[in-house]
Amino acid sequence: MEFKTIFQILKKYLSDGEDTPTFMRDLISMLTDVSEKDWDTKKDPSNPDRVSDDTLINYSKRGLSAKLARQIMYRTKEEYLIERINECPSGTREAMAKDFSSYDPSVNESNVADKAAGWIIECIRKKAGFVSEDQLSQQRWEQQSSDLKMKYGNYLLAEADNFCPICGRRLIAVRNSQSVPVYEVSLIDKTKDPTPENLLAMCPNCAANYQMDDNPKLQKELEAKKSVLSTHEQSIETLEDLPLEAGITGVVTRIKKLKEKDLAEAALDPKDLTKKIDPTVDIALYISVRTYVTTYFNKINQIMINLDKKNLIDYEEVQDQMKGIYRRLSKAKKSKAEIFNEISRKIQRVTLQEDIYCQIVVSYFIQRCEVF
Repeated sequence: MEFKTIFQILKKYLSDGEDTPTFMRDLISMLTDVSEKDWDTKKDPSNPDRVSDDTLINYSKRGLSAKLARQIMYRTKEEYLIERINECPSGTREAMAKDFSSYDPSVNESNVADKAAGWIIECIRKKAGFVSEDQLSQQRWEQQSSDLKMKYGNYLLAEADNFCPICGRRLIAVRNSQSVPVYEVSLIDKTKDPTPENLLAMCPNCAANYQMDDNPKLQKELEAKKSVLSTHEQSIETLEDLPLEAGITGVVTRIKKLKEKDLAEAALDPKDLTKKIDPTVDIALYISVRTYVTTYFNKINQIMINLDKKNLIDYEEVQDQMKGIYRRLSKAKKSKAEIFNEISRKIQRVTLQEDIYCQIVVSYFIQRCEVF
């Protein structure tokens, strides 16, 4: 179905009297989270954050430009359009379905939202230059994804932390009070075998796009993301059998409660930090750790001592555990930035607190020399 046909029917039932440029602007906003000021297309000379009305009218007749279609292809959010249609009264959806049924007799009130969104996404894919595969090839890909989900699905979901590595969409949905995986498994290099090292869990939309996309730049980006995800997963396995004192949760929660007045007179000049982190190599890490140590070290030291006196934490045990975690990661040849991040994540998994406070704790142990 042509884009202009879909647009005209949707405008008839969803525009609330809006003119063509306004509704086209709203429709694109329902299809992607890319803001209008970032749409890679001609802007209104009087307002550089808005696309010109003439361009939007042209889109309504001929579909989005190939340039804009490629820009938003991996950031489509058709669920917003689906929700908008499903919010319409039953009579409106029924009338809309009747208009669409002359093009597809299978359309009805209950599926018109999904159908319309699917047709628009297909139009955008074609404009982006993605060639739809024949039915047999599509079936083979769907079967391959299903087989790979059965074999590696749980591992790949955990590796991706349940988020699509391309668009960031969650790969787990809640339906009828139950969590349901919503994803496909895709080859990264489609010329190679489906080994775990060459697979990624993706949302269905990105997986379908990537199946038709031969962009070597995107493949390289996904290979780099896979390397990061694999490294993190390996670090989790490396640290899995190493315990961490449960009392560390009390330390983190107390850090969160500290106010500016509590820290005003507690500043520390972190001497010899450059011997642990070379600022010429890891300047971002050095600045972060130095800032945290300067601001929090003395207060954290007081917290540790007080909790140890109350038998709420075994401070010597925590020190030994931090040394052990550091040595395990160092032996695995992790970089200092990776070690910092993985210890922070280890603390986060135990305490269930925000990453930033866990990073403050790691910085404390760097200054104490248990880390680095």
